[in-house]
Amino acid sequence: MNINPVMPLIRLFREEDSTGVSALFRVVYGEDYVYPEVYLPTMLSRYNAARHWYSAVAIQDGQVLGHATLWRNGRCPSSAELALIAVHPQARGQGIATALGRYLCDQAKEMGLGILTIKQVSSHNHSQRLAQNLGFHTTGLLPDYVTSPFDQARPESIVLGCLPLQRWPFPELHWPVNWQTWLTSVTQIFGQEPLKPAVPIDTGISIASHGGRLEVWIETQTTERVKEVTELPAHKLIYVKLSVGEETLHAVQILQQAGFACTGFVPGHHHRWEVLLVRGHSRKELALSCQFAHNLHQQSLFACAER
Repeated sequence: MNINPVMPLIRLFREEDSTGVSALFRVVYGEDYVYPEVYLPTMLSRYNAARHWYSAVAIQDGQVLGHATLWRNGRCPSSAELALIAVHPQARGQGIATALGRYLCDQAKEMGLGILTIKQVSSHNHSQRLAQNLGFHTTGLLPDYVTSPFDQARPESIVLGCLPLQRWPFPELHWPVNWQTWLTSVTQIFGQEPLKPAVPIDTGISIASHGGRLEVWIETQTTERVKEVTELPAHKLIYVKLSVGEETLHAVQILQQAGFACTGFVPGHHHRWEVLLVRGHSRKELALSCQFAHNLHQQSLFACAER
Protein backbone atom coordinates (compact mmCIF):
# COMPACT_ATOMS: atom_id res chain seq x y z
CA MET A 1 0.00 0.00 0.00
CA ASN A 2 1.54 3.31 -1.10
CA ILE A 3 0.78 6.22 1.26
CA ASN A 4 0.82 9.79 0.00
CA PRO A 5 2.84 11.93 2.48
CA VAL A 6 0.26 14.74 2.20
CA MET A 7 -2.12 14.96 5.20
CA PRO A 8 -5.35 13.11 4.33
CA LEU A 9 -8.80 14.69 4.42
CA ILE A 10 -10.40 14.67 7.87
CA ARG A 11 -14.20 14.55 7.75
CA LEU A 12 -17.25 13.01 9.42
CA PHE A 13 -18.00 9.32 8.90
CA ARG A 14 -20.31 8.32 6.04
CA GLU A 15 -22.08 5.00 5.63
CA GLU A 16 -19.89 4.09 2.68
CA ASP A 17 -16.81 4.32 4.96
CA SER A 18 -17.92 1.41 7.14
CA THR A 19 -16.14 -1.36 5.21
CA GLY A 20 -12.91 0.63 5.10
CA VAL A 21 -13.06 1.40 8.83
CA SER A 22 -13.62 -2.27 9.66
CA ALA A 23 -10.67 -3.25 7.46
CA LEU A 24 -8.52 -0.61 9.19
CA PHE A 25 -9.16 -2.12 12.63
CA ARG A 26 -8.19 -5.57 11.33
CA VAL A 27 -4.89 -4.19 10.00
CA VAL A 28 -4.10 -2.33 13.23
CA TYR A 29 -5.43 -4.72 15.90
CA GLY A 30 -5.81 -8.09 14.18
CA GLU A 31 -8.82 -10.16 15.25
CA ASP A 32 -8.81 -9.34 18.97
CA TYR A 33 -9.96 -5.73 19.40
CA VAL A 34 -11.93 -5.36 22.63
CA TYR A 35 -15.03 -3.94 20.90
CA PRO A 36 -16.18 -6.52 18.32
CA GLU A 37 -18.60 -4.05 16.72
CA VAL A 38 -15.71 -2.60 14.70
CA TYR A 39 -15.52 -5.84 12.68
CA LEU A 40 -19.13 -5.44 11.50
CA PRO A 41 -19.61 -2.63 8.96
CA THR A 42 -23.36 -2.77 9.59
CA MET A 43 -22.84 -2.00 13.29
CA LEU A 44 -20.47 0.86 12.49
CA SER A 45 -23.14 2.42 10.30
CA ARG A 46 -25.94 1.74 12.78
CA TYR A 47 -24.15 3.24 15.78
CA ASN A 48 -23.27 6.37 13.83
CA ALA A 49 -26.79 6.73 12.43
CA ALA A 50 -28.15 6.51 15.99
CA ARG A 51 -25.49 8.99 17.19
CA HIS A 52 -24.31 6.48 19.76
CA TRP A 53 -20.98 7.00 18.03
CA TYR A 54 -20.05 10.23 16.26
CA SER A 55 -17.11 9.22 14.08
CA ALA A 56 -14.53 10.96 11.94
CA VAL A 57 -12.23 9.42 9.35
CA ALA A 58 -9.00 10.29 7.58
CA ILE A 59 -9.41 9.64 3.84
CA GLN A 60 -6.77 9.64 1.12
CA ASP A 61 -7.22 8.38 -2.44
CA GLY A 62 -10.40 6.61 -1.39
CA GLN A 63 -8.65 4.72 1.44
CA VAL A 64 -9.55 5.00 5.13
CA LEU A 65 -6.24 5.72 6.87
CA GLY A 66 -7.57 6.77 10.25
CA HIS A 67 -10.63 6.67 12.48
CA ALA A 68 -11.78 8.11 15.80
CA THR A 69 -15.16 8.60 17.43
CA LEU A 70 -17.02 10.43 20.16
CA TRP A 71 -18.62 7.61 22.12
CA ARG A 72 -21.72 9.05 23.79
CA ASN A 73 -22.35 8.14 27.42
CA GLY A 74 -25.94 7.21 28.25
CA ARG A 75 -25.35 7.75 31.97
CA CYS A 76 -23.86 11.18 31.36
CA PRO A 77 -25.44 12.81 28.27
CA SER A 78 -23.30 15.93 28.54
CA SER A 79 -20.07 13.94 28.10
CA ALA A 80 -18.49 11.68 25.50
CA GLU A 81 -15.35 9.57 25.21
CA LEU A 82 -12.81 10.20 22.46
CA ALA A 83 -12.29 6.57 21.50
CA LEU A 84 -11.72 3.91 18.81
CA ILE A 85 -8.64 5.71 17.53
CA ALA A 86 -6.81 3.81 14.81
CA VAL A 87 -4.26 4.88 12.18
CA HIS A 88 -2.93 2.66 9.39
CA PRO A 89 0.63 1.53 10.26
CA GLN A 90 2.04 2.93 7.00
CA ALA A 91 0.47 6.34 7.66
CA ARG A 92 1.78 6.89 11.17
CA GLY A 93 4.00 9.82 12.03
CA GLN A 94 1.93 12.33 10.03
CA GLY A 95 -0.15 13.57 12.98
CA ILE A 96 -3.33 11.86 11.77
CA ALA A 97 -4.46 10.77 15.25
CA THR A 98 -3.94 14.29 16.58
CA ALA A 99 -5.82 15.80 13.63
CA LEU A 100 -8.74 13.42 14.16
CA GLY A 101 -8.77 14.22 17.87
CA ARG A 102 -8.77 17.99 17.34
CA TYR A 103 -11.49 17.70 14.71
CA LEU A 104 -13.74 15.77 17.10
CA CYS A 105 -12.97 18.08 20.02
CA ASP A 106 -14.23 20.96 17.87
CA GLN A 107 -17.30 18.91 16.96
CA ALA A 108 -17.94 18.25 20.66
CA LYS A 109 -17.90 21.98 21.40
CA GLU A 110 -20.41 22.62 18.62
CA MET A 111 -22.61 19.85 20.05
CA GLY A 112 -22.65 21.61 23.42
CA LEU A 113 -20.95 18.80 25.34
CA GLY A 114 -19.55 19.70 28.74
CA ILE A 115 -16.58 17.34 29.02
CA LEU A 116 -14.65 14.73 27.03
CA THR A 117 -12.79 11.72 28.36
CA ILE A 118 -10.04 9.61 26.83
CA LYS A 119 -8.69 6.23 27.93
CA GLN A 120 -4.91 5.95 27.55
CA VAL A 121 -3.31 2.51 27.65
CA SER A 122 -0.64 2.54 30.36
CA SER A 123 1.77 0.43 28.28
CA HIS A 124 1.30 2.62 25.19
CA ASN A 125 3.23 5.88 25.50
CA HIS A 126 1.81 7.16 22.21
CA SER A 127 -1.75 7.23 23.56
CA GLN A 128 -0.56 9.14 26.64
CA ARG A 129 1.27 11.69 24.47
CA LEU A 130 -1.79 12.07 22.24
CA ALA A 131 -3.99 12.89 25.23
CA GLN A 132 -1.49 15.44 26.50
CA ASN A 133 -1.20 17.08 23.06
CA LEU A 134 -4.99 17.43 22.89
CA GLY A 135 -5.12 19.12 26.30
CA PHE A 136 -6.57 16.28 28.39
CA HIS A 137 -5.78 16.14 32.12
CA THR A 138 -5.50 12.93 34.13
CA THR A 139 -8.25 12.42 36.73
CA GLY A 140 -8.15 8.68 37.31
CA LEU A 141 -6.50 5.30 36.87
CA LEU A 142 -8.43 2.19 35.77
CA PRO A 143 -6.31 -0.81 36.84
CA ASP A 144 -6.62 -4.10 34.91
CA TYR A 145 -9.44 -2.50 32.93
CA VAL A 146 -9.41 -4.29 29.60
CA THR A 147 -7.85 -7.28 27.82
CA SER A 148 -5.01 -6.29 25.52
CA PRO A 149 -5.57 -7.12 21.83
CA PHE A 150 -1.84 -7.88 21.66
CA ASP A 151 -1.60 -10.11 24.77
CA GLN A 152 -4.83 -11.85 25.76
CA ALA A 153 -3.34 -13.16 29.01
CA ARG A 154 -2.47 -9.73 30.40
CA PRO A 155 -5.08 -7.06 31.19
CA GLU A 156 -4.21 -3.45 30.41
CA SER A 157 -4.52 -0.63 32.90
CA ILE A 158 -5.91 2.66 31.64
CA VAL A 159 -5.11 6.29 32.45
CA LEU A 160 -8.31 8.35 32.32
CA GLY A 161 -7.96 11.86 30.91
CA CYS A 162 -10.61 14.59 30.93
CA LEU A 163 -10.95 17.73 28.81
CA PRO A 164 -13.47 20.27 30.17
CA LEU A 165 -15.42 22.08 27.44
CA GLN A 166 -17.59 23.82 30.04
CA ARG A 167 -17.13 24.37 33.78
CA TRP A 168 -16.96 21.03 35.58
CA PRO A 169 -15.72 21.91 39.08
CA PHE A 170 -14.94 19.55 41.94
CA PRO A 171 -17.12 19.77 45.06
CA GLU A 172 -15.57 21.20 48.20
CA LEU A 173 -15.40 18.46 50.83
CA HIS A 174 -12.99 17.52 53.62
CA TRP A 175 -11.36 14.81 51.54
CA PRO A 176 -8.97 12.33 53.25
CA VAL A 177 -5.62 13.86 54.13
CA ASN A 178 -3.65 11.38 52.01
CA TRP A 179 -5.63 12.50 48.94
CA GLN A 180 -4.77 16.18 49.29
CA THR A 181 -1.54 16.27 47.29
CA TRP A 182 -2.85 14.60 44.14
CA LEU A 183 -6.32 16.12 44.44
CA THR A 184 -4.91 19.65 44.54
CA SER A 185 -3.37 19.20 41.09
CA VAL A 186 -6.78 18.50 39.49
CA THR A 187 -8.80 21.07 41.43
CA GLN A 188 -6.37 23.72 40.18
CA ILE A 189 -7.39 22.77 36.63
CA PHE A 190 -11.11 22.08 37.03
CA GLY A 191 -11.83 24.47 39.90
CA GLN A 192 -13.95 23.94 43.00
CA GLU A 193 -17.40 24.96 44.21
CA PRO A 194 -19.61 24.26 47.23
CA LEU A 195 -21.32 20.88 47.20
CA LYS A 196 -24.59 21.03 45.27
CA PRO A 197 -27.84 19.62 46.72
CA ALA A 198 -28.42 16.01 45.76
CA VAL A 199 -30.45 15.37 42.60
CA PRO A 200 -33.26 12.86 43.28
CA ILE A 201 -32.54 9.60 41.42
CA ASP A 202 -34.69 6.48 41.37
CA THR A 203 -31.86 3.93 41.08
CA GLY A 204 -29.95 3.92 44.36
CA ILE A 205 -27.56 1.20 43.22
CA SER A 206 -26.77 -0.66 40.00
CA ILE A 207 -24.26 -3.31 38.93
CA ALA A 208 -22.90 -4.52 35.60
CA SER A 209 -20.41 -7.17 34.55
CA HIS A 210 -17.73 -6.43 31.94
CA GLY A 211 -15.70 -9.59 31.40
CA GLY A 212 -13.79 -10.12 34.63
CA ARG A 213 -14.71 -6.70 36.02
CA LEU A 214 -17.78 -5.77 38.08
CA GLU A 215 -18.86 -2.12 38.01
CA VAL A 216 -21.11 -0.83 40.79
CA TRP A 217 -22.74 2.61 40.94
CA ILE A 218 -24.01 3.82 44.31
CA GLU A 219 -26.11 6.97 44.10
CA THR A 220 -27.82 6.93 47.52
CA GLN A 221 -24.97 5.91 49.81
CA THR A 222 -26.58 4.57 52.97
CA THR A 223 -24.36 2.61 55.35
CA GLU A 224 -26.31 -0.59 54.74
CA ARG A 225 -26.07 -0.27 50.97
CA VAL A 226 -22.34 0.44 50.98
CA LYS A 227 -21.69 -2.49 53.32
CA GLU A 228 -23.60 -4.74 50.93
CA VAL A 229 -21.08 -3.87 48.23
CA THR A 230 -18.14 -4.74 50.48
CA GLU A 231 -19.56 -8.28 50.69
CA LEU A 232 -19.16 -8.89 46.95
CA PRO A 233 -16.76 -11.78 46.15
CA ALA A 234 -13.26 -10.90 47.34
CA HIS A 235 -11.57 -12.54 44.33
CA LYS A 236 -13.41 -10.31 41.83
CA LEU A 237 -12.07 -7.11 40.28
CA ILE A 238 -14.62 -4.54 41.46
CA TYR A 239 -15.01 -0.89 40.47
CA VAL A 240 -17.27 1.20 42.71
CA LYS A 241 -18.39 4.66 41.59
CA LEU A 242 -19.86 7.04 44.16
CA SER A 243 -21.77 10.09 43.00
CA VAL A 244 -20.30 12.78 45.25
CA GLY A 245 -22.69 13.95 47.97
CA GLU A 246 -22.82 14.64 51.70
CA GLU A 247 -22.63 10.93 52.56
CA THR A 248 -19.69 10.15 50.24
CA LEU A 249 -16.86 10.57 52.76
CA HIS A 250 -18.46 8.04 55.10
CA ALA A 251 -19.00 5.63 52.19
CA VAL A 252 -15.35 6.01 51.17
CA GLN A 253 -14.25 5.17 54.70
CA ILE A 254 -16.33 1.97 54.76
CA LEU A 255 -15.02 0.87 51.37
CA GLN A 256 -11.39 1.59 52.24
CA GLN A 257 -11.71 -0.47 55.42
CA ALA A 258 -12.90 -3.32 53.16
CA GLY A 259 -9.77 -3.11 50.97
CA PHE A 260 -10.90 -0.69 48.27
CA ALA A 261 -8.46 1.97 47.03
CA CYS A 262 -9.36 5.31 45.52
CA THR A 263 -7.97 5.56 41.99
CA GLY A 264 -9.38 8.97 41.08
CA PHE A 265 -12.53 10.59 39.76
CA VAL A 266 -14.72 10.14 36.68
CA PRO A 267 -17.33 12.55 35.26
CA GLY A 268 -20.92 11.83 36.26
CA HIS A 269 -24.32 13.21 35.34
CA HIS A 270 -25.50 16.79 36.06
CA HIS A 271 -21.93 18.15 35.82
CA ARG A 272 -20.92 16.16 38.89
CA TRP A 273 -17.97 13.92 39.65
CA GLU A 274 -17.95 10.33 40.85
CA VAL A 275 -15.27 8.89 43.14
CA LEU A 276 -13.77 5.66 41.80
CA LEU A 277 -12.68 2.96 44.26
CA VAL A 278 -11.20 -0.37 43.16
CA ARG A 279 -10.55 -3.74 44.79
CA GLY A 280 -9.12 -6.97 43.38
CA HIS A 281 -6.59 -5.44 40.98
CA SER A 282 -3.08 -6.79 40.46
CA ARG A 283 0.03 -5.41 42.12
CA LYS A 284 2.15 -5.03 39.00
CA GLU A 285 4.12 -1.88 38.28
CA LEU A 286 2.96 0.32 35.39
CA ALA A 287 4.86 2.50 32.90
CA LEU A 288 3.18 5.85 33.56
CA SER A 289 4.45 9.13 32.12
CA CYS A 290 1.94 11.16 34.18
CA GLN A 291 2.96 11.90 37.78
CA PHE A 292 -0.67 12.18 38.86
CA ALA A 293 -1.43 8.68 37.54
CA HIS A 294 1.76 7.40 39.18
CA ASN A 295 0.63 8.75 42.57
CA LEU A 296 -2.77 7.09 42.20
CA HIS A 297 -1.10 3.81 41.27
CA GLN A 298 1.20 3.88 44.28
CA GLN A 299 -1.80 4.57 46.52
CA SER A 300 -3.63 1.58 45.05
CA LEU A 301 -0.58 -0.68 45.54
CA PHE A 302 -0.43 0.40 49.18
CA ALA A 303 -4.07 -0.63 49.62
CA CYS A 304 -3.29 -4.00 47.98
CA ALA A 305 -0.45 -4.59 50.43
CA GLU A 306 -2.75 -3.96 53.39
CA ARG A 307 -5.34 -6.55 52.28
